[in-house]
Amino acid sequence: MDYNPGGASPDPYVGDGSPRHAPAAGAVFDDFVEPSQPRDFAPVAGAWGEHEDLAARVRWRYVRGLQVILQRQLEVLVERHRVGALVCGVAAPSGCDNNNKPDEVKSEWEDDIFPRQKDRRRVEFAFLRSLRMLLPIYSTLAVCFLACHIAREAILPTDIYKWAMEGKIPYLAVFTEVDRLLGSSLQLQDCPLDARQLFNPVRVIGAWQLEASAGSIAQKVGLRLPSVNFYAIAQCCLKDLSLPVDKILPQACRIYEWAMPAELWLSSNPARVPTRVYVMAVLVVTLRVLYNINGQGIWEKICEEGRNTSGSDADANAPTFKKLDDSNSEEFGMRELLYAIADAYDKINVSHDYSSDLRSYLKYCKEVIFTGITVSVEKEHLIEIFSDMYKAREDDNPKEHIKSQSQGTEETTITEGVNKRYRDGTFVEASCISSSSGHDAMQILVSEMQHHGFHYMPPRKPRKSDGYLRYRRRRLSGGFMYVAHADYYMLLRAFAKLAEVDVRIMHISVLKLERGLACIEDRIEGSLNTLQNLSSRTRDELKSVSN
Repeated sequence: MDYNPGGASPDPYVGDGSPRHAPAAGAVFDDFVEPSQPRDFAPVAGAWGEHEDLAARVRWRYVRGLQVILQRQLEVLVERHRVGALVCGVAAPSGCDNNNKPDEVKSEWEDDIFPRQKDRRRVEFAFLRSLRMLLPIYSTLAVCFLACHIAREAILPTDIYKWAMEGKIPYLAVFTEVDRLLGSSLQLQDCPLDARQLFNPVRVIGAWQLEASAGSIAQKVGLRLPSVNFYAIAQCCLKDLSLPVDKILPQACRIYEWAMPAELWLSSNPARVPTRVYVMAVLVVTLRVLYNINGQGIWEKICEEGRNTSGSDADANAPTFKKLDDSNSEEFGMRELLYAIADAYDKINVSHDYSSDLRSYLKYCKEVIFTGITVSVEKEHLIEIFSDMYKAREDDNPKEHIKSQSQGTEETTITEGVNKRYRDGTFVEASCISSSSGHDAMQILVSEMQHHGFHYMPPRKPRKSDGYLRYRRRRLSGGFMYVAHADYYMLLRAFAKLAEVDVRIMHISVLKLERGLACIEDRIEGSLNTLQNLSSRTRDELKSVSN
């Protein structure tokens, strides 16, 4: 019997891969009705048939479940995160409809698993292990990002990763919806494994691996992908940093169209730098060209002025940030740019929403991490008592609660230099310039640069013409170190925090882009010289002919 709920999904049984005794059609959504005849709570081993039939049942349930999970994730992207509905139509032709995958897995099972495993329970988990190796659960997140990339949406892998971790995309607790959409596998007797065993993810891959997985899927399917939507992503980045979009974005688009770096296309190489980093690199080069950031020592002057004008205040050593009412005005120069960059750096939030307070974290654990796990009535009652006590304490002393949160925030800003390590190996540091400690702000910045492998360079001497300064590594203390001025490092760390990568990775990407642009300029200069010599030679020949 074919399983086709609502007539909208294709038949998952293709060719010889269908089970010998296909299960009855499952209930759709909330129309599930318990059977009227008595039955056993747990079917006996013979109810699932031979190993081949058991493999087909597990394979069918797993593939259909992944399709339902992917469909649900795309719906949430459209409904909650303002993604265009085009992604739902793009996902199917992008190789997300895995109806042909069960046959590929079946041949592997017959050749490898059947001769070795005799116990039925071991066979079931051997099937599941092979399925997860070929079609991991996190591939649904990769397909979501791939669909957004094809639909030209300004969605980054960091957004998908963060939403999946916070439960804003059904992933960690999505197995609870599979039975509701497909019907319970044990009640329908179409698969011996329940939804938790099949679809409970082991981990959430980081943004770095997520982009590489999307590129690998596109390569296997044979898709010819476009580059990233540079305009939309760059516009979002400039808005997050409170920078003048109308002034910076057109120049950045010119550099992008001129250079067209290959790093702006998705790749299946997990060791390659993500595409979002090169978008940030183009913006860094654009800001340096527009505002002439070439080591003039503007940030040192800002720190010195803030220390002199503040006098004996508590925040004497921290530079005071001033904002312009209109960031697109002509008054927005290099000083205002550094003010805005430093202020936006402190406001970039890379932490998860559930880590804001204890109540949010407990709610996150209950609804996402430990969902579907039942406890005894006594434990449930005890949890409610503790929750009421905590809530009553907040209501009785709201001022103390707010004060404790503010103290925690101050401690977070003071403990600077503490790195947060993500699953994809990236580091993001806390702010150090705006801390209210008594240390000099410039000294704190220098120590942060040393912590990240940079050597601080003092400001350059005034020159008649300030050309574009290209940084290189220097051999210091028996090894190579990156060198940078304070003005340039302020740009690097802000964009690195926004991209959620290490500052050195951002610096390497900027250097690579600068080398590419320099190579293009050399070629253009060589072509112009050749054309000029050719034109002068032609004029000489014409003169000789006329004479």
